[in-house]
Amino acid sequence: MPSARAATRSPLVLIADGHEWFSRALESVLVPGGYSVVKAYTASGLLEELERTDPAAVILAVDLPGGEGLNLCRMLRADTLVTPSTAIILTQPSPTTRREILAALRAGAAELWGQRLDAEELLLRLAAQLRAKGDADHAWAEGLVDHATQLYNGRGLARRVRELGAEARRRSAPLACVAFSVDAADANGASAERVARTLRETGRTSDALGRIGPREFAVIAPETGADAALRLAQRLSRVLTGRSSRGMGVAPAEFVAGYDAVADAAVAKFDPTTLLAHASAALAAAARDPTAGRIRRFENGVRPT
Repeated sequence: MPSARAATRSPLVLIADGHEWFSRALESVLVPGGYSVVKAYTASGLLEELERTDPAAVILAVDLPGGEGLNLCRMLRADTLVTPSTAIILTQPSPTTRREILAALRAGAAELWGQRLDAEELLLRLAAQLRAKGDADHAWAEGLVDHATQLYNGRGLARRVRELGAEARRRSAPLACVAFSVDAADANGASAERVARTLRETGRTSDALGRIGPREFAVIAPETGADAALRLAQRLSRVLTGRSSRGMGVAPAEFVAGYDAVADAAVAKFDPTTLLAHASAALAAAARDPTAGRIRRFENGVRPT
């Protein structure tokens, strides 16, 4: 089960161009070069794809129907519709001038490409942009990880739930979050390192793991509905409370959890960040009154399970 380490995959490039022939030409170069491609043909299509995907780079035509390229680039940067390290590359159907290049850079673009760009040069330029993105993401990740456990911290987990939510939305798949706390009655309290190790040993590689408090943790689980989320919480309870007391001569650990899930992340107006907030709220309710249920699902005011 990965914590702050993302799975290896082909970099995704979003091509936004009103000319289908040009999009196909780019695709014919990028796919053999090791990239995955999604395409949009209008400004509204671009925004819809950004809701569904998390591209490593956006190749954006300056004459994209429905929105002028420079203004769209500024909007994407200002509204954080892409990450700060996402490469936005503007393209135009004519050779570039110094004035046009400077205007593109001021708008937040990484580069401005004129068409008839050599295929090898295109791949080399894009690879350079993605190396810079990788370095920036690595530096950013240093602020998203809990150093004691090497799990995501609260900020990192919030970012991952948005990324996993975008992928689940694209595939109309379920998504769940389980938040829990463990409080052992030994001299040192619950060991965060032990909990982190248990999560890695017992979980799935697709899950995102985070530490959201001194003894509070959360799991973002793709392809997981409400019933499976409950089973996950129950399994964690058995493993963690058993491990804390087995052969150690100490009282069992206290375990409480909250969870929330959506059956189809493509449902209108679904915000994946609410899963983490709802699971945390259900956890807080269970911690306040564990007699009403140590594992609770969030639903219109939190109910015991």
